[in-house]
Amino acid sequence: MNYAYSVHMAVLKVDSEIGAVAVERYLVAFDVGRAVNPRPIKGQIVRGFAQGLGGALMEEFLYDAHGELLSVTFADFLMPTASDVPTIDVLITEDAPSPCNPLGIKGAGEASITGVGAAIASAIDDAISEPGAVMQLPVTRKRLKKFFAADSQERLASVTLLNGPDERRLSQKVDSVPIAT
Repeated sequence: MNYAYSVHMAVLKVDSEIGAVAVERYLVAFDVGRAVNPRPIKGQIVRGFAQGLGGALMEEFLYDAHGELLSVTFADFLMPTASDVPTIDVLITEDAPSPCNPLGIKGAGEASITGVGAAIASAIDDAISEPGAVMQLPVTRKRLKKFFAADSQERLASVTLLNGPDERRLSQKVDSVPIAT
């Protein structure tokens, strides 16, 4: 398994009436080892964020009961457009050069995709004051509207409403979950 040398932070608003998520501010801090050319590195990070945002909020492969793909056109498979992607803050650091090559460089493009889903999901949990509510990506408008349509007792019922139909995870308050030692 590979891990990115990055940190992602999101500030967003959730509209409970229409289930919309608006990213107000986003920061990616990334240690690239050695930034040979910082401008294209920043471009890679921003493009990776855009791809990750699509996976976090829009892009979903849907199948029917027979396993046939339903998301076959761009009308069915939503992707972020330029108007969906906010300006993000990027901090490029050179704190730990890679020992694996003579230049000390590390990859930056693909790795900047991976943290977006977790940062967006955590920010949504924080915005709706329900830690652990988001258990599946993408967090579509339909899923958020379903979550807000349920009353508070239903939200704490046996199945987390933002889970997919096959999930069996019990919804619990984070502070009541026992920690294994």
